[in-house]
Amino acid sequence: MGFYIGLFMQICGFAAVGLCVISGIEKGDYGRIELVQFLGGTSLFYFGNFLRSKGASSN
Repeated sequence: MGFYIGLFMQICGFAAVGLCVISGIEKGDYGRIELVQFLGGTSLFYFGNFLRSKGASSN
């Protein structure tokens, strides 16, 4: 189960970072909201990676 939760978290984190990049390209500048979204997305991605690896190794 941890594998799938981790995978979902990775997908959400990747999507958050992608939206941040697209928003920054459209505006031409990155603000605080984009910074928070970027840091939150990368944190979510790597925490999901950690959970996914723990879920895969427990089986």
